[in-house]
Amino acid sequence: MPSLVPDYRQYNAETFGLLTLCGSLSRLEPAVQKLVAEIIHLRLFSMFENLVSVVPAKLVAGAQFLDGSAPTLMARAKSTKGAEGLFHTHGRNTTKCQLRWSRASDIKDNVKYVIAATDNFVATVDQSGTLIDEVRRVRNRIAHNNSTSRTYYREVVKRHYGAYLNHVTPGTLLLTPRLSPCLLDQYIRRLRVFAKYLVRA
Repeated sequence: MPSLVPDYRQYNAETFGLLTLCGSLSRLEPAVQKLVAEIIHLRLFSMFENLVSVVPAKLVAGAQFLDGSAPTLMARAKSTKGAEGLFHTHGRNTTKCQLRWSRASDIKDNVKYVIAATDNFVATVDQSGTLIDEVRRVRNRIAHNNSTSRTYYREVVKRHYGAYLNHVTPGTLLLTPRLSPCLLDQYIRRLRVFAKYLVRA
């Protein structure tokens, strides 16, 4: 029987490590602080994507939430691999070729014919859509730095600075003293809370 316990424990431990690293950035030179902050953010988002892809597959394959409650499913699988197959094909007129896990809308679409819309997993993702979107926009600006990622990133800068400022790089934004704790710390903590609700810990 699959379990969410090891995945949640690992996520909790790794994000705690990121918080510890975030708290030690002040010992570094300012330019290095910003670079490391961006690397931490990339790692954080990678961990988030992994969690939101593993949890639904395990739920469909028979795992329960950490409080012992059962998910509300519309289809079941004998394994996580089988669950992933259902995400691609079950209830769809055409096969969903690629499962994307970086947007709340994509996550919900991946599971919509397999996990009920009323289920805790879907509800938690839905309620956290704004957070997921903001963290993703900053991540994409760091990872891609193309015209599209820059356009979407501007909105995040406006949200926190009141206007778009060219000199506000992701590293600057993540560590801005305008916010206390810094935005990077907030993102890590908020995604830890998200994970707790996601698995009903």
